[in-house]
Amino acid sequence: MSLPEHPEVTDFIAYLRLKNLSATSIATYHSALRRLFAHVGLGGSAPSQITPAQLRNYVASLQDRGRSPKTVANYVLVIKRFFGFLLAEGHIEEDPSRRLPRPKVGRRLPKALTVPQVQALFAAMSDETPADHRDQLFFKLLYACGLRIGEAVRARVADINWEDGWLRVVGKGNKERRVYLKPYLVSALSAYVEGTGLEGYLFPGQAGHVKEWHMRRRLKRYVRKARLPTHITPHTLRHSMAVHYLIGGAPITFVQGALGHESLASTGIYTQLVDQMAKEITLNTRTALDGDVEAGRPLKEARGLYEPEFEGWDRFVSEVLEWSNRF
Repeated sequence: MSLPEHPEVTDFIAYLRLKNLSATSIATYHSALRRLFAHVGLGGSAPSQITPAQLRNYVASLQDRGRSPKTVANYVLVIKRFFGFLLAEGHIEEDPSRRLPRPKVGRRLPKALTVPQVQALFAAMSDETPADHRDQLFFKLLYACGLRIGEAVRARVADINWEDGWLRVVGKGNKERRVYLKPYLVSALSAYVEGTGLEGYLFPGQAGHVKEWHMRRRLKRYVRKARLPTHITPHTLRHSMAVHYLIGGAPITFVQGALGHESLASTGIYTQLVDQMAKEITLNTRTALDGDVEAGRPLKEARGLYEPEFEGWDRFVSEVLEWSNRF
């Protein structure tokens, strides 16, 4: 089902494009508005005819169908932005979404891997075939540079500055940033490009660049092989990079720039993750004042966000620092 050909809708979509929203974000707006118009039976009527009661009924129907609070909140946000635009542009005299409540969504900490888990993941990858070798470089680039998967699949050979060792990244809203590469990664990418004779996309596919869904599926294969938690996605590697750099002492502004966050508040959530980990270290690591505790054993069984598969948080910290220096 396509969006109705109304001037209000056409103007709004044009506005989103001028705001440099990504194609994925615009598709999300399309989907939310299509569902709204279908629910209210808009037909040939103009969106400006939609009433507050219809909007409330639509949001209630989403909740009745078991949509998650986050999904409902996102749909309400689209609705509010759409009608806010119509009001600002003079298409309507009163915003019907003004009093539409947006469900509160608790902010969850991002999931990240321990350094040993990252090592186990890469150990599960081989370079027996060209596809295996590509996968190694692709996922190492995601982790080492904190890239979104969409940024990685669209990376081009020409985006790499071989002399100074950095990669030009085009992120959300077509915003560009520069991320520096570890020397080993520059060397590995150089050998990969020379060996394959690539000139266009760094990770080519049948029709342009390799597809995101294909690389997600490839990662799942390695996750199973390494016997790691099934929740791991390409974005988990991005989260892990942020956490490991912060633990290693990197300034939060460096992590903000590497991830391409406009607001420092977006990066700040990773400090909560580090704080939670610091609490676990404090509670579970033996110190000189814990004389009654058997030497070499944690104060209690470590249970928390990371569920490490090794003994001792003190060893974990030393491995994080060692690994972050290598990356």
